Amino acid sequence: MRPANAVFVVPTTDLAASIRFYRDGLGLELTAEWSDMGRGAILRASTAAEVELNEVDELADPPEPRTALGLQVGQNDVDAVYGRLEAAGARLKAPPRVRPWGMRGFGAFDPSGVPVNVYAPTTLANDDKP
Repeated sequence: MRPANAVFVVPTTDLAASIRFYRDGLGLELTAEWSDMGRGAILRASTAAEVELNEVDELADPPEPRTALGLQVGQNDVDAVYGRLEAAGARLKAPPRVRPWGMRGFGAFDPSGVPVNVYAPTTLANDDKP
């Protein structure tokens, strides 16, 4: 089973500069910006991959390598993915659950400690599950 899409989450202390870098420098399409729950933006990298910028007050000093800061993977069967990771002994945050923003999913960490969120829109993820 292949992931449906991937969102790479990147913290930044300067959202405007980061948007310029990804949009103007790399040519990604700016598809969303928000400021109601923190500040951030989504930029489309391809039909199946996006970069999510989240503004933070500060980053580690010196900055850690920014090769893999976080990953969100869309899957149609969140429970099957959770079961496979659990059986493999992965470090999991909590079982899948419905989130207020219309997604059902769970968080885990890859072997290097990079946070990975697996999710599906509730319309695809058996709305009757908690």
